[in-house]
Amino acid sequence: MKLILRQKIWLTIVVVANLLLWIIPSDVVEQIARGRQTMLGRYSRTHFYWILGAAVISIISFYIDWSTGKTYKRRWFQFIATTLLLAPTLAVVDFLLRTPQGQHYIRDSIAYHRPVDSTFTDVFEDRPPTYRTYPNAAAGFGRIECELTTDSRGYRNRSRLDRYDIVVLGDSFTEGSSVTDDDPWPVRLSKHSGLSVYNLGMSGYDPLHYLQSLKELGLSLKPKVVVCMIYEGNDFRSAKTDRKRKNPSVSKRFKGYVKRSPLLNGLDRLLIETFAPIGSAAELPDTTAIDWLPLAIPAGASANFYTFAPKQLRDLYESREEFSRDKHWLNPRRQIAEMNELCKGVGCKFVLAYAPTKAHVVLPVVADELRPESVRAFMALRYKKELPEADVLLKYLVERADAREDVLSQWCKREGIALISTTAPLREAAIDGMQVYFTYDQHWTPDGHDVVARTVLDHLSDVPRW
Repeated sequence: MKLILRQKIWLTIVVVANLLLWIIPSDVVEQIARGRQTMLGRYSRTHFYWILGAAVISIISFYIDWSTGKTYKRRWFQFIATTLLLAPTLAVVDFLLRTPQGQHYIRDSIAYHRPVDSTFTDVFEDRPPTYRTYPNAAAGFGRIECELTTDSRGYRNRSRLDRYDIVVLGDSFTEGSSVTDDDPWPVRLSKHSGLSVYNLGMSGYDPLHYLQSLKELGLSLKPKVVVCMIYEGNDFRSAKTDRKRKNPSVSKRFKGYVKRSPLLNGLDRLLIETFAPIGSAAELPDTTAIDWLPLAIPAGASANFYTFAPKQLRDLYESREEFSRDKHWLNPRRQIAEMNELCKGVGCKFVLAYAPTKAHVVLPVVADELRPESVRAFMALRYKKELPEADVLLKYLVERADAREDVLSQWCKREGIALISTTAPLREAAIDGMQVYFTYDQHWTPDGHDVVARTVLDHLSDVPRW
């Protein structure tokens, strides 16, 4: 059998592309720092899936192109016929697997919610999320059996009242991620105060959703106080981002549909369980960027441990002047102002509560004990601009740690909005030996939620009851 020039060229390209994908590794240290799975000990998931995709294409290419004449045409027909039969079959199966019982969210509004009157159970274990992890990985908070109960409105509440003393707005820090129903700070706040508290928090929410949920449901509950918790990790988003989410393009909708595919997610889990453990214990060539994590606070045998992603240092590096002009602050600022005006209009008090990132709380505590070169290498994993010298950078990170909160605080004073900071209480509790954040998850532990609940209560002692 004699191949024509076109076939030789194509098959050569296929072979070279496969070799390059296998030879060039991913930045494994960056994957570990970001909490991403590493496949075969050397590839990111995306890179590995490109390898698998190239392998499939290669097999098909060799099957078709390693032939001539009638055989060549017949194989092309077999491939096209199989694709036309298999693709719609898989699409139908995927659609049938998308049962309402398997949905975690009902997206019938911008202010989406969970299925109503439902109970979700899960077991959360605070351990490294990936098979290949920090060389000095320490034990996390432990194991929590979680139960998440929703009410007739699709939010995490057990009570069924027509009106509440307090309504709280927020994201997963307010809804309560990786904790059971008795632990979220709104529940603890109600327990400590004796006030009725309605939790409008929802995982994935941000100021766009806070505003919408306040309009659609929050104000109808006739609260005396509305507490909106702002998480500095991802609540600052531009107006352009909000517009895209309000009116997503067809491609955006399709990507979202595919992302929630039961078939693809199942295949993803299977591939991770099969290939991520392989090579996970291999020695890393350079661990400078990650060998200082997890951080131990307080020092000694009773230490608790904390990790965070490079992005959190990038956010701490932004100065007050830069953030005050940042479009990602100017947009939520308008949304917060609108929430305040809506509350004024119905005679209830609007209060902001500030939720700091884990790095914001713990980095200043141990900054004097860190190697500046390691901190710089860690941050450089996700920072594309030029960074200052290591010792100068570490100094800036500590000096600017409160920058975003300070800008928000000053603006709140001008607007007459009360602001509750949870930063200092969480930091003090961590120094005293309480684990307030999980080690390998960005969220608060049950103890962290309790610190936040008591901090909020200290500022709301004069709330009248219905």
